[in-house]
Amino acid sequence: TTTPNVYNTSSTTTVLSHLVGDTKMESYARGKHTHKENERKKEKHKTKLVKKRHATRSIFSSSMGPISLFKVQFRSEISSYFCIPRRKTLTSITETPIMASTRRLLKSVSSSARLFSNHQNQTRGYKVAVLGAAGGIGQPCGLLMKMNPLVTELRLYDIAGTPGVAADVSHINTKAQVKGYSQADDGEDGLKNALKDCDLVIIPAGVPRKPGMTRDDLFKINAGIVKGLVEACAENCPKAMLNIISNPVNSTVPIAAETLKQKGVYDKKKLFGVTTLDVVRAKTFYAEKKGLETAKVDVPVIGGHAGVTILPLFSQATPKAALTDDEIDALTKRTQDGGTEVVAAKAGKGSATLSMAYAGALFGDACLRAKNGEAGVVECTYVESDVVPGVEFFATKVSLGREGVEKIHGTGALTAYEQAGLDGMMSELKDSIQKGLDFAKGA
Repeated sequence: TTTPNVYNTSSTTTVLSHLVGDTKMESYARGKHTHKENERKKEKHKTKLVKKRHATRSIFSSSMGPISLFKVQFRSEISSYFCIPRRKTLTSITETPIMASTRRLLKSVSSSARLFSNHQNQTRGYKVAVLGAAGGIGQPCGLLMKMNPLVTELRLYDIAGTPGVAADVSHINTKAQVKGYSQADDGEDGLKNALKDCDLVIIPAGVPRKPGMTRDDLFKINAGIVKGLVEACAENCPKAMLNIISNPVNSTVPIAAETLKQKGVYDKKKLFGVTTLDVVRAKTFYAEKKGLETAKVDVPVIGGHAGVTILPLFSQATPKAALTDDEIDALTKRTQDGGTEVVAAKAGKGSATLSMAYAGALFGDACLRAKNGEAGVVECTYVESDVVPGVEFFATKVSLGREGVEKIHGTGALTAYEQAGLDGMMSELKDSIQKGLDFAKGA
């Protein structure tokens, strides 16, 4: 074996390093290794950040899709918003504030996107019919329902003029497909085809209220219209939710109930008198009076849908604001006479059509959201109820579900003023209900 030349500088260094180690060389080697590791970590971190940025773009452009902020009240009233969470403590000593903010944003957006995706999976299309769709209430109501993302097929029916209305509304770039039917163009098949297998039927059909016309005058004309339309509903969409707007609601809802009973398809959970306009007015008047944000105000309205039978409960209004006795009385009477106020303002050229169409679409949306599985949908509506002894139909807050009424809420604690209002309406409300039942029975 050849003995290494220990006097050779390079060999000597090699041998000595091998035998006893060179502290400086080892330190250099360790430093070089650590530097390479740090470089690899930096590259790996950069790769992760790039992936996160791509993920962010992917979430916004693909997972969310065209998010519809349909706030009908619509759905009340309907919207989801994305926001960056508040700043939190960094999770590691190497994480910069920008990195932490990015991470939280990604987490928030990913979660929201999943929620939106789940909502889409729960949604199916609903067929909605508007009867009286060429009228003053029907046209704007049809327009608003065309904007509702839960509606995939919108059918508009009236005696005449509906094809033109349907053509007009159909140009709106929302997903609902619109079809128009009329007795003039389609004969008896028009109503049948409009109602076939519908999930929701909104009925504003009838003549409008004119100056000097009482709701009793309206009854003589509209009672027969409602009866005929409800008979068609019983035959063509017996499981549909029926929203009765045609006045006088205190009588037309009992007419519809008795008609459905005669046809053997009555389900008290699916028949509603739309009193939402009373609620809308009470909210608006209360918010304006006390300088509150209208969209955040709630005022329950109980009773019926005519004059003194409309009883807003300002003692239960939220947010709570102090009202004097005079203010309560003035607000109550204005809510009760809201329709008369509009009729007078239009000087005989119309009634409360636009606000009624809005209220009708608002309640229709609530029915669809509940049918679609949304929890916590509560609206005031006129239904068959045993909340108040002595009257078969009464409006209070009602929890809605997939099959219609889930729970009818009581009136809650009433003030002396409100109790007096409740007692004072009973005679008129009973008479209106009985009048409707007698008409439907042919008495």
